[in-house]
Amino acid sequence: MSLAEAVSRIQQIQQMINPPAAQQPATDQTGGAQFAGELQSNMNAGNTSAASGSVADKIVSLARTELAKGVKETNGNNDSTDIARYRTATKGAAAGQPWCAYFVSYIARQAGAPIGAGGSGLGYVPDITAWARSTGKFIPASGQPKAGDVILFPQHIGIVESVNKDGSLNTIEGNYSDKVDRVHRNRSEAVGFLRLS
Repeated sequence: MSLAEAVSRIQQIQQMINPPAAQQPATDQTGGAQFAGELQSNMNAGNTSAASGSVADKIVSLARTELAKGVKETNGNNDSTDIARYRTATKGAAAGQPWCAYFVSYIARQAGAPIGAGGSGLGYVPDITAWARSTGKFIPASGQPKAGDVILFPQHIGIVESVNKDGSLNTIEGNYSDKVDRVHRNRSEAVGFLRLS
């Protein structure tokens, strides 16, 4: 259920609990009001946790947001204002370097699941693959990827947006054709996956 659908449903329930004064049925004002208040509190508590979502959901949502922004390099030089923002999530990041790993490190940090020792981010794909293996977060290419996983290639990286019925993947990747782009991939292209959630 989307956030908009959840909000709409809560509004419907609130209207049933608190109908306009002219339509309210005669009830015990103290017991009915107390029950309605408790029900409203419970609904609000449930809505808060639903809105926060899982780490995987956050990763996909954040990647889609960056895709929608149209992030791309300035003059094909591995740099721009947005790419500089991605570098902030990786200790030792340098301007002008390939930035696919900076993109993924940034998204992971924003989702609350930072990559690297102490959450320092990693800017080199083989280091991310090694970190995934050493932390038990690595899933072999023969495994079952999920939306929100990081797809690992020998020298490139991206985020799994969705898994299709035929087993192929839709990914969102930084530094693909000098921009953040949506790519259709076969699982066989990957060396493995990193599950952060």
